[in-house]
Amino acid sequence: MKKVLQLFLKKYYLILIIISIYIIAFSTKIPVFKNERFIGYINTSINDSTNPEIINGYWLNLKEINEELDYFILGSLNSYDLIYEFSIELGSYLLEKGYDFIIFGNLKILKKDSKNFLNYIASSPYITSQVLYIMLRGFETAGIFPIVYLDKEVSKEVKNSLELKSGKINYLSDFNADKYMFYDKIEKKVYLNREIMPKLTWKLPSNKNMENTIKKIFENSIIITGWLGNNYKTYYRKLPKNSKEKSIIYFSKKVEKRVKDFLNKNIVIYSAKKNWDW
Repeated sequence: MKKVLQLFLKKYYLILIIISIYIIAFSTKIPVFKNERFIGYINTSINDSTNPEIINGYWLNLKEINEELDYFILGSLNSYDLIYEFSIELGSYLLEKGYDFIIFGNLKILKKDSKNFLNYIASSPYITSQVLYIMLRGFETAGIFPIVYLDKEVSKEVKNSLELKSGKINYLSDFNADKYMFYDKIEKKVYLNREIMPKLTWKLPSNKNMENTIKKIFENSIIITGWLGNNYKTYYRKLPKNSKEKSIIYFSKKVEKRVKDFLNKNIVIYSAKKNWDW
């Protein structure tokens, strides 16, 4: 009986060790420390669990919100109101899930040789900073603490323009441990410095309109280039090599009927912003 019990315990502990290793290896939670004291986690998946006893952050992945949503689409919008509404609704949704702060943004500008144009807001530093500013204010309005991601390839023009608009901004950096909230990529930890505490004291109830707002974003991000007329080339989530050609660029399958109706001259579409410079 004693041997059976020992065998059972060995198997139990082995299973426990395997589960622990699996959790450590595949966990998407980044621990947050202040003065070497653990205070919370940053989740890289919106569906990760939160704990009301600690602070909880989410590192924004727009693909999790909608599989066709990208920063570039936000940069193409003529209506900044839609970006503001989206940010408020997303912030309210995250608060309901128990999150206190959000890390977001791309301070780099789009270039012709950039690997994936959809990850960038625009080739203009001023459009880029304006979109980030609107998102920042939207998150703050909702009551979720906004932190802008900063890396070594940051555009100084974007950063300076954003700071002129916003005043004080909290950054997460992976290259400056003294000046900013710091992400240590080797230790996979985030360290808070100074007196920063990424938590706001108010909460805006969610209107549950995020899906409808995203639908409007896709409808208002259809870009028409070249002279008006016939024989448009259509591009789904791609950019034409020559933007002087007559082309229509759209980013969601949900607006394909709208594009076809325009080509058949059944509706009028007002073009979104051409947010690249070639």
